[in-house]
Amino acid sequence: MDIVFEGFDTTDGPEDSTGLVEQLLLPDKQNDNLVKHVLTKGVDLQEYSQQIERELEALEDEQLSSYEKHEGALLELDSEIRSCDEVLGHMEKLLASFKTSLGSINNDIQALQSDSQSMSQRLKNRVVAEKQLNKIIQGVVIEPEAVQTICEGDVNEQYLECLMEVNKKIAYLRVHSKQHRKLKVFQQVQPELDRLRLKASSRVRQFLLDKINDLRSLSTNAHVLQSSVFLKYRFFNHFLIERHPEAAVEVRDTYIHIMRHYYLNHFETYQRGLTKLERSVADRADVIGMEESSKLSLFGTTKAVARDRANVFNLGSRADILDADDPRAIVLSIASETNDKRPFEELFRSYNLALVDNASAEYEFIMQFFVSPKARQKITGSDMARMVFGHIFEPSIRIGELFLKSYLETTHDALGVLLCIRIMAQLASELQRRQVPALDSYINSMNMLLWPRFQAILDGHIESVKRLSSSRTKAKIDTQPPATVRRYAELATSLLRLNASYNTHVVALSLARLRAEVQAFLTHRADSSADQHAALVFLINSYDLLLTVLYENGFTEREEEVGSWKQVLSTTVLEFAESELERHFGYLKQFVVDAEQQSDIGQISSEDLNRVTGTFNAEWRAQISAINSSIIQSFSNFRTGTEILHAVLGQLIIYYTRFHSLFDKRFARRSGASAACQPVGVQNVMVEIKKYRNNF
Repeated sequence: MDIVFEGFDTTDGPEDSTGLVEQLLLPDKQNDNLVKHVLTKGVDLQEYSQQIERELEALEDEQLSSYEKHEGALLELDSEIRSCDEVLGHMEKLLASFKTSLGSINNDIQALQSDSQSMSQRLKNRVVAEKQLNKIIQGVVIEPEAVQTICEGDVNEQYLECLMEVNKKIAYLRVHSKQHRKLKVFQQVQPELDRLRLKASSRVRQFLLDKINDLRSLSTNAHVLQSSVFLKYRFFNHFLIERHPEAAVEVRDTYIHIMRHYYLNHFETYQRGLTKLERSVADRADVIGMEESSKLSLFGTTKAVARDRANVFNLGSRADILDADDPRAIVLSIASETNDKRPFEELFRSYNLALVDNASAEYEFIMQFFVSPKARQKITGSDMARMVFGHIFEPSIRIGELFLKSYLETTHDALGVLLCIRIMAQLASELQRRQVPALDSYINSMNMLLWPRFQAILDGHIESVKRLSSSRTKAKIDTQPPATVRRYAELATSLLRLNASYNTHVVALSLARLRAEVQAFLTHRADSSADQHAALVFLINSYDLLLTVLYENGFTEREEEVGSWKQVLSTTVLEFAESELERHFGYLKQFVVDAEQQSDIGQISSEDLNRVTGTFNAEWRAQISAINSSIIQSFSNFRTGTEILHAVLGQLIIYYTRFHSLFDKRFARRSGASAACQPVGVQNVMVEIKKYRNNF
């Protein structure tokens, strides 16, 4: 067997060597370098070519021997390749057959998939239809037991559950009646549900009316019945509002009528009981400017009156009612047993606390019981609640207004009226916190009654002070503060306390008017006195009393009231200091004033200087002692007396220092002249003054 090696040429000849040379001389980088090497070394090209041919022949022989050595392996490989070709051909036939089978199976699967999709869609349609039908059936079909309970069962919690179920069916029919009006089930169930609705409305209406009639008894606790029965079964009334408005109106009107009389009787009884506990605080004669020691009795005679009637002008502990932690109203049974009389503001607060508590509870009940969130009404739920509340509480509110009016017609207690105003402000805040707007008009009406009366009472105080200013006064003035000053100080302090957290302009303005009238009265009383010294003492004592009362109650000069009186007192003290100095050292003061007006110091008379010096040297210790004694006798207040003494003696030092300066300048101008006597040194006078520093 001949073996042919493809790709190898074994022939020898010149063409072959020529071709080899051409191959060696190909223009690649390796041959270029080789040729360059040959040419550089000077090698013979023919010999070099023959050498290369010999190397190639040796290489060819080596390759042929290698192929001959592996001939058996190559033949075996060829046989195996042929066997594989046969196997692969058989496999190709099998795969072609399998491909044909798979094509057939694919067609079957596609058919099955199409059938499955069709069946799935039909199933979905049936499920949707089943759900819709089930929803419709559940929406319109009522269990026989529920129908029997609605028609014949007792009205209780089970009845409530059945009624709620029936209400759902009615609501479903009304919502979907247009959508499913062609369904026969709707046409058959609608009349039956209407009859069931009327039957349920009748029974629920009667149940609610019976329970409402239980409220007619005054001994019944309405709030307990509301929480335990009415709110528990409030759906009954919501059902009537939504399904039978006529019956709902009847129930509502019956409730309004009964509760109107219920609250009216209770509040009327409570108001009468409170009236019996009232303690009168002030009458017409209790004004700031009333006569000092007496007032007319019923028959025109006079009777002694205390200068300081408790609680008329002094707030005292009456303001504690505004900070009371106990929110409960007065219990009449307990108060009647102890016969504990109270000022009107406590009774007023108690009545309105009871009114606010009951009104808040009632308003909340009305919002829950008479307002249905699903009902279609022409007015909003809050407006409906206000309307029902107004009908129920109108008489009770009127009793509260009449209670206040009867008090305001006779009272002259400004503090009591202002306390009532503050009580109403607190109750208004509490109602706002509870979100009960139904009593807003009541709060406003009460304030409309209180504020004008408060203003009228303060106007009465102002007029009384004006009458005092225009009345005839005694020739000799009493240096002690009149009772009017004490009354005004207590009233002003009380008004400031009650206005501290509110800063009401009306109160501040009225107090300013009253302050101006009291100032005018004191000035008139002082101007009417012929004794200027006594008049100044009178003014200082009066101003000092006013400020003392204000300071004792914690007010400072930041308050307009304190600052105003403080300024007037300071001015009067300076005037008194000048007057007191005029009484004891008038000659010194007058000389200094006249001498300082001279244009030339030499014009001052040396005789006058010696006269003033001699007089001062002889009297100054005695006069200072007299000033001290006079102030001690005139002013009992340690602080005020000390300030006045310091002011007088301070003015004395100022004038005497100025006199000493004039004395030194006058005699220094004339070298030959000398004073008849030397004035006492300023330091000596100051040392003497220090002795009186702690006399008060």
